[in-house]
Amino acid sequence: MTTPTDRTPAPPGRRRTGLRLLSSLATAAFLTLAAVLVPAPPAMAAARVSASPATADPEYATKLRLHGAGFQSVKNGFGGVYVLFGTVSGDWRPSQGGTSGVDYVYVQDSETKDNHGYQRFVAFPGDPTAYAANGGTLRADGTWDATLVVPGAVFPAKGRDGGIRQIDCRKVRCGVITIGAHGVANPRNETFTPIDFAAPGGGGAPATKPARPTPSKTQHTKSAKPTPTATPSPAASETAAAPATPSPSATSSATPAVAADPVVSATSVSRTGLLVAGCAAVVVVAVILSALWLLRRRKRGATSVNSGEK
Repeated sequence: MTTPTDRTPAPPGRRRTGLRLLSSLATAAFLTLAAVLVPAPPAMAAARVSASPATADPEYATKLRLHGAGFQSVKNGFGGVYVLFGTVSGDWRPSQGGTSGVDYVYVQDSETKDNHGYQRFVAFPGDPTAYAANGGTLRADGTWDATLVVPGAVFPAKGRDGGIRQIDCRKVRCGVITIGAHGVANPRNETFTPIDFAAPGGGGAPATKPARPTPSKTQHTKSAKPTPTATPSPAASETAAAPATPSPSATSSATPAVAADPVVSATSVSRTGLLVAGCAAVVVVAVILSALWLLRRRKRGATSVNSGEK
């Protein structure tokens, strides 16, 4: 005959089920704690380009000093980034199906290293075609520096059908275009940075007079407007040079300067926050274990009572 104080052990199957449940809950608690304490990978900064000066002369050639940041640099990768000047429309990006001559057009130039300066090639570090790069190398941190010549507010552009049409940047939005070089579409390196046109001494006001070169009109900082099919004169290469590093004051409202390339990382969580989250996870685990222990004691007590009644 059994007494109420006798303890009957739980069946093996029930014990295994309880252990599996306990193990599952402990694993879930551990994963929750790991998700809180392990930082997420840093967010990628969007590629962007700043220009100095921020405006171009509508009548004469202007040399822009460009600084790119946030670009994807592929070590020993093929190609790099083409830097162009032109206009875009709709879904112009090559990675989204944009087509040259239709969705984006630009000032034509040769792809040789010693071209007229209307088109630049920024190579990936270690790129096998880097010998033709006339815009330097895309650094490992995603930055690059190059110069680009803007011939004026009006330039001829070749369409998809091979026809030539005149682009007037006083009627359409023009700017600096960056795309993947050598036909390699790279969405992270596709940007468009608008450039305004302003007459010299106009206080930054948009130009209204025709962009026609006047041979008798000269300026000590500007040269006669070159055409994309002609070799610019020595004076054209000596156009007004801006500081090597673009400053915030040199940019326009449409093209805000980026003095640095800060990356707001998801790891910027305070130690106090991590400590609180860790303590909360430990408390959750302790509560679960206590509940399981109490439940198990109740089941054992019920089993003992039933045995005593028998």
